[in-house]
Amino acid sequence: MYTMHIGEQCLEYLGDKFRVILNLPEDWSNAAQGAWLLQKMVLVHLDSPRDKFRMLIFMLRKLYATVSGACCADNPDSPQHQEVLLPGSLYGMIIKERMEEILNNIRSSISTDVRNGVAVDFHDKRYFMKILSKINFDIGSKLSNFLATGNLVSPTGLDLQQASGFTIIAEKLNWQRYISHFRCIHRGAFFAELKTTTVRKLLPEAWGFLCPVHTPDGSPCGLLNHLSRTCRIVTSPLSVAHIPALLAAHGMTQAFTPSIDGGRNICVQLDGRVIGWARPAVANQLANNLRIWKTEEKQEVPLDLEIGLVPESKGGQYPGLFLFSTRARMMRPVKYLPNGRDDQVGPFEQVYMDIACTPEEIDPSICTHVEHDPTNFLSILANLTPFSDFNQSPRNIYQCQMGKQTMGTPSTALQHRTDNKLYRLQTGQSPVVRPALHNTYAMDAFPNGTNAVVAVISYTGYDMEDAMILNKSAHERGFAYGTVYKSQIIDLKDVRGASKSTSAPSLHFGLGKDIVTSGEKTHSCINILDGDGLPGVGVKLQPGDYIAAYIDDTTGRTKFVRYKGDEIAYVDQVRLLGSDAGDSELQKLHITLRITRSPVIGDKFSSRHGQKGVCSQKWPAVDMPFSESGLQPDVIINPHAFPSRMTIGMLVESMAGKAGAMHGLAQDATPFKFTEKDTAINYFGEQLLAAGYNYYGNEPMYSGITGQEFAADIYLGVVYYQRLRHMVLDKFQVRTTGPVDPLTRQPVKGRKRAGGIRFGEMERDALIAHGTSFLLQDRLMNCSDYSTAWVCRTCGSLISLGYDDISLGEMVVGNSGSLKPTGPGGEYCRVCRAVAEQQEEYERQAMATGRHLQRPQADIRVAISSQQVLRQAASKGGDLDVVAIPYVFRYLCAELASMGIAVSLEIQ
Repeated sequence: MYTMHIGEQCLEYLGDKFRVILNLPEDWSNAAQGAWLLQKMVLVHLDSPRDKFRMLIFMLRKLYATVSGACCADNPDSPQHQEVLLPGSLYGMIIKERMEEILNNIRSSISTDVRNGVAVDFHDKRYFMKILSKINFDIGSKLSNFLATGNLVSPTGLDLQQASGFTIIAEKLNWQRYISHFRCIHRGAFFAELKTTTVRKLLPEAWGFLCPVHTPDGSPCGLLNHLSRTCRIVTSPLSVAHIPALLAAHGMTQAFTPSIDGGRNICVQLDGRVIGWARPAVANQLANNLRIWKTEEKQEVPLDLEIGLVPESKGGQYPGLFLFSTRARMMRPVKYLPNGRDDQVGPFEQVYMDIACTPEEIDPSICTHVEHDPTNFLSILANLTPFSDFNQSPRNIYQCQMGKQTMGTPSTALQHRTDNKLYRLQTGQSPVVRPALHNTYAMDAFPNGTNAVVAVISYTGYDMEDAMILNKSAHERGFAYGTVYKSQIIDLKDVRGASKSTSAPSLHFGLGKDIVTSGEKTHSCINILDGDGLPGVGVKLQPGDYIAAYIDDTTGRTKFVRYKGDEIAYVDQVRLLGSDAGDSELQKLHITLRITRSPVIGDKFSSRHGQKGVCSQKWPAVDMPFSESGLQPDVIINPHAFPSRMTIGMLVESMAGKAGAMHGLAQDATPFKFTEKDTAINYFGEQLLAAGYNYYGNEPMYSGITGQEFAADIYLGVVYYQRLRHMVLDKFQVRTTGPVDPLTRQPVKGRKRAGGIRFGEMERDALIAHGTSFLLQDRLMNCSDYSTAWVCRTCGSLISLGYDDISLGEMVVGNSGSLKPTGPGGEYCRVCRAVAEQQEEYERQAMATGRHLQRPQADIRVAISSQQVLRQAASKGGDLDVVAIPYVFRYLCAELASMGIAVSLEIQ
């Protein structure tokens, strides 16, 4: 068709068609441009044209097989066909693109000089210095900006589907949250906007590589995942150059001739390069040999080599032996049964492998591998949930999120940290019931909660809807006592302003001569600040107190920086910030404030099983129920929290914690340790019996109010409780009056802006359903945007108000000589007055001519007929009245009027 029979003709054709967009040197021939296109744009992972040709033929065969139904299409959403975009790879792409931009700019400058006839001497250093001086070589600033903002500024987009959100700040809310950042994998912001849920689904191929429960339960669900505990990413290159020769020596055919029967031979590939062919039986033997060699460290086969043997099937995946050694692949360890050694497997090969979860499940005729531990498919955080196999799966998902929201121990070096905000649990404890991995990851160094005696009972009515009653005595002993550390930086350069920041300092920390330090007129700042104008460590600060003082050389007076918080705080640390040499004057101050956070009503708590609730009441110890041994619970929760949520793991933890506390031992809560024959209730029940307690964990309890025994035994045990960072003192919002929106005059939103809480449509519907009309009016108008407005009773107009300045003696007299009435301030309706004036003009002309004239059509159109206007008080300029309406309704009427739509009100 194109009369092309040899390769040179094809290259000429490609170069001719793509010359315009390739932007290559003009002196290149079409064949050279075509060769560059194939080398740089087609199958870029292959260098040899022959390898590219073989790969294209393989792709063509696979396409025909897919169309004919002999094989299925690959799933791009499956981890089997995915790799991870590593930070180093992304940095390299950014730097490479920036270098190419610089080289293209240099080439463009030289080409411009050549076209303009400027003398170009490639041997003259001065010429190159002149060219390079025009080019911006700042590569580091582009990379720094990328790391600081997460925004990718690229002319090509680097073939990525998003341009922002590449970096996040690793929060140190607690240790679990911090380590989760480094095991997190996000599918991409592009997929978050898709309507389909296909990309979010958990597929079987993800087993052992992506945790099935450690994902958010909101909009990022299924997109923001975490690596399983033993999964790792290959980051080092592997030496595999000898692999093709090794396979050829053991039965693989490397002869690429037409005599190869594609129907009887399957393709052998290494990193996307066709290296040979083999019969299915030979390919199976090659795969087994490679696995033995890599596990036994023979033949220099790397352990991270992925060996994916896809067998022949009808309508399944396209068959072949696919070997992968590239970086950015997910790998995980399993035990290879033939030699008992460790093997690393990837998501592509795992689909066609038989891996037993436990040694008891091994079938010698089928299984080739076994898991090192049945919990390896869970992430680190999911493994820290005790008895997670007893819980409904959504509860394990919630715990993975709440474990990262817990007020715990963010660091063991808090005195050296300068974070803007840190949460710390002062009375953290080591859990009595913990999985084995709790010790593996040394979580006792970062306690995340407190062991609490929990009674499951409906008591006092304050425990409805997931609320929990806290023993006031436990609270006074320090149960869940926490601290918030906030940092504030005071920079005198910022106080001076940007225009004066480079000049000599005119502001200095300290107290001036205008501050009286002794006597009856002692300044109040003396109790807080020292002579250097700095607060003392341990000083108690009330809202509005002085936190620092500085002297202004211009005025010679002392100025203060005040504490802007609304809670009582204590100065924890004062840091003086200066230059590295230490010879500059102090101009910058870093102050760390310590704010105590004792639990209050409304603070959020949670067990490690997703059973979250708020503290509803701190109940006096004298009124708390007690057991026969005199034990009082620290926490009371409602029994209705269990049936629908099916958090049986919490019930088991309660039994295990009780037994562990009585025997003085830590209980192993690792999942999948118990079976239907060897049950958890029997294991811990026997321990309770040995300690003298009921087998099932129930106890007779007595009312703290009446002293009478309850009719039913109460489930009482020890559960590890977490205090979440969601606290009333950070969230409570109260407002009577405050800032309003200048356009609608409704309250603004936002707690920091002293705004109000939105009263939305659902709340409105609830009040309508309850018939609370007065409350509805109070919320939506009286306390929102209450306003008064003049409304014309005649035409119903709200926006046609006019004023006669009667204070200046302005008299508005009609033709009849009577004064046109107005409101107390001279208000009148412009619509009605215009109609009345038109009527008067008609009557005047009729009297002047002595004959009846046809009244002209009024130019002003109102929502009601002109006859109705004239029938009422039109000659008087309208009958006005004051009504109370929401101001936003007046704004709506004005907007409708701008579109030519009149709004008429009926005033009664």
